[in-house]
Amino acid sequence: MNLRSSLFAAAAIFLSLLPSSAQIRGFSQQRLDDWEFSKDGKTFQKVNLPHCCNASEGNPDSYYRGDSFYRTEFEVKDTQVDHYLYFEGAAQSCKVRVNGVVLANHKGGYTPFPVKINESMVEGINKVEVICNNGENLSMAPVSSDFNRNGGLHGQVWLLKMEDLYLSPEEYGQYRLRVETPEVGPNKVTTNVRAKICNPSRTETKIMVRVQLLEPDGVLAYQADRELYVKAYSEYEFSHDFFLTGLHFWDGVKDPYLYTVRIELFKGKRMLDIADTKIGYRYFELDPRKGFLLNGKPYPLRGVSLYQDMEGKALAMDASDFRADYSTVRELGANFVRLASYPHNDLAYQLCDSLGLVVQTEIPWVNVCGVNARQNYFNNIQQQMTEMVSSLYNHPSIVFWGMWSGLDEWANSSSFQGELDTEKVVEQTGVLYEIVKEMDPVRLVGFSDDTELGLPGYPQLQADYCSQNLSYGWNKTPREFGGFREALDRVGRKWAGPVAVSEYAAGINPFCHTWNHKDLKRDPSDEARHFEEYGNLLHEAHAAQVAAMPWLGFTAVGPLFDYPVAGLREGFEDSSDGEHFTVNENRWNMSDKGLVTRDRQTRKDVFYLYKSMWNKDETTVYITGRRLLRHPRGKEFSIKVYSNASGLTLYHNGRQVSRKTSPDDPTGVVWTFSGLKLKEDTDVFRVVASDGTSDEVSLSRL
Repeated sequence: MNLRSSLFAAAAIFLSLLPSSAQIRGFSQQRLDDWEFSKDGKTFQKVNLPHCCNASEGNPDSYYRGDSFYRTEFEVKDTQVDHYLYFEGAAQSCKVRVNGVVLANHKGGYTPFPVKINESMVEGINKVEVICNNGENLSMAPVSSDFNRNGGLHGQVWLLKMEDLYLSPEEYGQYRLRVETPEVGPNKVTTNVRAKICNPSRTETKIMVRVQLLEPDGVLAYQADRELYVKAYSEYEFSHDFFLTGLHFWDGVKDPYLYTVRIELFKGKRMLDIADTKIGYRYFELDPRKGFLLNGKPYPLRGVSLYQDMEGKALAMDASDFRADYSTVRELGANFVRLASYPHNDLAYQLCDSLGLVVQTEIPWVNVCGVNARQNYFNNIQQQMTEMVSSLYNHPSIVFWGMWSGLDEWANSSSFQGELDTEKVVEQTGVLYEIVKEMDPVRLVGFSDDTELGLPGYPQLQADYCSQNLSYGWNKTPREFGGFREALDRVGRKWAGPVAVSEYAAGINPFCHTWNHKDLKRDPSDEARHFEEYGNLLHEAHAAQVAAMPWLGFTAVGPLFDYPVAGLREGFEDSSDGEHFTVNENRWNMSDKGLVTRDRQTRKDVFYLYKSMWNKDETTVYITGRRLLRHPRGKEFSIKVYSNASGLTLYHNGRQVSRKTSPDDPTGVVWTFSGLKLKEDTDVFRVVASDGTSDEVSLSRL
């Protein structure tokens, strides 16, 4: 067997030992299981990771804020080589001890980080202790938020054992290499592969570095071998460029084509290390008049925002949870997601890569920038931004880096850092922008504002785009919902660059209903009733206006799922007949702006509005108001249907009563059958599309 064949064989044997779809964090990696957890540091219980100290609390008025103690043991057999602990997520800050020695204090609840443990590890059994804390900390973002700041080890922890020479996990995040594509176009693609090679030994070492580009089926598309010397006790900054034509582009949801870039280190015939990452070649543009273009073609980005949260688990979602949620995103037909308010677990971005979803991701600089803020607060914000970009850089789905969200006056007070300091917002936005552009000159960097750029200095913020958290119509009548476009037009006149919408929504309790549309006006002093009918009308109006604004950079309906917010008391009265209302305490402290309930059991009506608009691969027929079970005797009412069918027929108690060939609504998916009356104690209404897809509801008399 020649050298080339033996090297390929060594790589094949090594890869065969890894679990399917494994991420290679180190040449030898061990997931640390069998953890113990405590809130007082005295009484411990066994837990598995991911874990969140708030997972069992549900949605209380207040939630646990304080220390979370974790401990486990691991074995080291060879103390002569470097070892690391790699944390996928520890909220909100954490202290790491190995054998009683503090090796790290990390401030940032959502970004992964490595801890080198050589200083305190011993041959044999080693004890690791991690103290997480999610209490208030004015020197760390987020200080205030409209989401719960949960605590704990909400990601896995890995023990990494390195060889004589290895690819560092400290410089380029958990993939240990960075793949840059500074030039991508129809005629040529430039790829730059970077990694840091560490030689902790006392001798200079000659190695061979192999760089490969692999097709999805494993076929080799490019390979280069380079020999180099790495000096003793040193780090070598490896960089390799190559130029190719005729590559298959990553083209959104219709063709999310992914290559693999792999780096292998050899010393003679012995493989020292291996790292790889999925990449996608694409180019994009955000134009103030044309909107978003992907690979040179208009590609309107329409989707949802997501929080990393699930009932019974809070932050500690596992792989099956992520896969289920993103299956729902694809069912909806969205092509864009805003991963809201903080970086999510890396698996979320892997799923977006493979599904073709374009992503905005952001750091948790939300709400607070006060006149009394100290420099250590801004240092932490810059650290979290640097960690996010370093860790997530290779994901082709990410197009937008978000610097902050909702820095306005309402959350800034003497309780935190004093009143809002708009000058500091402008200054620190500029600092963040320069940091990101230095690290990543290709992607777009922006912010999410709540004020229509109405605060001093905001129209001059340094950014590639301005997005708005804007639900125009909240606490207004449906007749006023048309102001959404006017508000965005006002932003466009103030902001010279591209404008986007990072969130629009309405509080919707899917079990609160009215047949009397005169009730459909929100009272800001009494938010107990979040009628589903009100939310339907708001979303229909907003969706129609968005469709008339193709120049928007992206729009995110938000969020996809309801999530808990301690102290929020809205939308907690239920009614199935529009007349009798009951208090449901299970809905206290819940943001009900989602399209689906937190437990994932109930898709609200508006889920099917967007599915009808976005999912062109599936015929949708959905009768709205299905949970308003009773109607007044003798009164006329309408059946409203969300559907992307070419024609609909309505049957009442089995008899055809109406047929439509087109909807009357500007969204193109809202169909209304009017002038109906109940005939029996319970009547059945069935709607059938031209291809046979159907839906039916049963309605009763009051």
